[in-house]
Amino acid sequence: MAGFQPTPTDWEGRPIYSRMVRLTNSQWQHAVTDILRLSAPPNFAEGFEPPYPYISDFTNNERVLNVGERQLQDYEAAAEAAAALATGSASALAALSDETTAEGFVRVFGKRAFRRPLTHDEEVKYQQVFTQGETLYGAGFANGASLVIRAMLQSPEFLYRSELGPAGEPLNGYELASKLSLLLLDTTPSDALLDIAAAGQLDSVDALEATARQMLEDPRARDALRTFHVELYHSDASYPNYWSGVPEFTDALHAEFVEGSHRFFDDVFTENGGLRELLTSDRAYVGPNLAPFYGITPAPSALEARLVGSSRIGYFMQVPFLLLTHASIDRTIIPREPNSIGRGVTLEGRVLCGLEYGLELSRLPALEPNQTNRQRISALTNADPSCARCHQDRIDALGFAFENFDGFGQERQTDNGLPIDTSGRYPFTEGVKEFADGKELMTILASSEQAHLCYAKMLASYGLQRDIIEADSAFIETLAKVSRSGSTKELVISLIKAPAFRVREAGNP
Repeated sequence: MAGFQPTPTDWEGRPIYSRMVRLTNSQWQHAVTDILRLSAPPNFAEGFEPPYPYISDFTNNERVLNVGERQLQDYEAAAEAAAALATGSASALAALSDETTAEGFVRVFGKRAFRRPLTHDEEVKYQQVFTQGETLYGAGFANGASLVIRAMLQSPEFLYRSELGPAGEPLNGYELASKLSLLLLDTTPSDALLDIAAAGQLDSVDALEATARQMLEDPRARDALRTFHVELYHSDASYPNYWSGVPEFTDALHAEFVEGSHRFFDDVFTENGGLRELLTSDRAYVGPNLAPFYGITPAPSALEARLVGSSRIGYFMQVPFLLLTHASIDRTIIPREPNSIGRGVTLEGRVLCGLEYGLELSRLPALEPNQTNRQRISALTNADPSCARCHQDRIDALGFAFENFDGFGQERQTDNGLPIDTSGRYPFTEGVKEFADGKELMTILASSEQAHLCYAKMLASYGLQRDIIEADSAFIETLAKVSRSGSTKELVISLIKAPAFRVREAGNP
C-alpha cells in the first residue's frame, strides 16, 4: 500500500564480547547456596547493588555487570557472612564437605567454587590460606575452611564466568558446563555436570544438546526462562507512585497479577509452547483480585487458569498488561482511560523489535465531548509530521487494536459514548497486513516473520549476555525459523548448538 514503509528491525547495540562476565546477583546467590550446600538460599544478595536500568534489555547483559567499589564491599561482606554460616556448626561443616584435611578441602571445594579443577599453584596458595586461618583464628578445621571460603568467594575465578583462550576455538568442557548451568539453571554447575565435562561428554554438539535437554526439564530452567519473559515484557513492573490515589490498584492486586503473569509464562514454557502460544493462548491466571476485572463470577479463591472470554487471546490482552498501560495527564491518572501509545510502543519494541519511542504521555490532553480516545491521540500525533511518521502507521495502529479495553483492562463497548474502532494495518517487514481488532492482530503476530525474528533476537541476547547487532542477523534468522515452527525450548537448544554459544568470540577480557 502506498505510503507504508516496512518497519525495520532495530539492530542497534554495543556488544563488548567480554571474555569475563560477572555473575548476576541471582546467580551469585544460587551458586553460593549450592557450593556451600546450604539448606536454603541466604538473603545476602538482596542488598547487592542492582544493575543500572535502561542500559540493556536484560539484567544479565555484559554491559551492566561491572564491578565498582560498592560491589567489592558487597562481595566482601557477603563472603564473610556465607563462610560463617557454612562453618558455624558441625552439621554445616559435614554438609559442606566430607574432606577432613586442608589439601582435600581445598581441592574439592576449589573445583566447586571455580567450576574447574584448581591448578597446582592454586592448590598450594589456598592451602596456605587454610593454614593462615588456623593461625589467625585458632587451630581447627572450621577456621581454616572459613578463610578459604572467604577468599574463594571474592576471587575473580568465582565471580566471573570466563571464556579465555584464542578466538575461534571451541569452549572447553568446563566453560560449557558453566555457561549451560548459569543460563539454564541460574546457578553453578553441579559436581555431576563438572564430572561430565571432565570426561569430555560436552565436547560434541550432540552430547551438548542431550545434556541441555535434560537440564531444560529441571524446574529451575522454568524459573530461568521466566526471568527472560518477565524482563522482556516488564510484567513485574510496580505501580508508579502517582497511582497511589487509585483505590482499585491495591498491593494484593499487584501481587496477584505479577504471579499470574509468572504462571502464564511458566505454562507456555513447560508445555512446550513458544511465541505463538504467548500471543494466542485463550487462558489466563485469575484469582480473587483479578476476577472482577475479567468480569468472572464467582471469583476463584486462589489463582487458577481460566478461559477469560472470547474477546481476549494471549498475554497482551490479559488484564496485567492492559492495566499497567493506563493513561495519565501530568502524572495524574485518568480514570479508566487506556494508554494506547504505551501499548503500541510495547508491541513495537518488545514484540517486533522496532525502535522504542513514543510521545510523552504528559502531553496528552483531556478528552473532549464527542471525542474518542483514538480521535484524541490521532489528532495529537498527526499534528507534528515528525511524530506522524512513526505514530500514525505503526505505534498508534498497534495500540488502537486494544481500544475495546479500558485502562483497567476491562472490556468496554463504547468510548465516551461513541463507537469504538479497533481496526488498523501495520507495515510488517513481510508486507502490510490489516486487522479488525486485537485478536486478529495477535493471530497475525503469531505467524509474523518479524515477530519471530524479534523473539529469537531477544532470546539470543539473553542467552549470549550481550547486545545483538546486524552482524548477527543471519544467525538470528536461523533461530527465527525454529521459533516459527517450534517451542521456546527448541529455540534454546538451537541457540546452544550454534557457534555463537560454543565458540570463543573475539572480544575484550
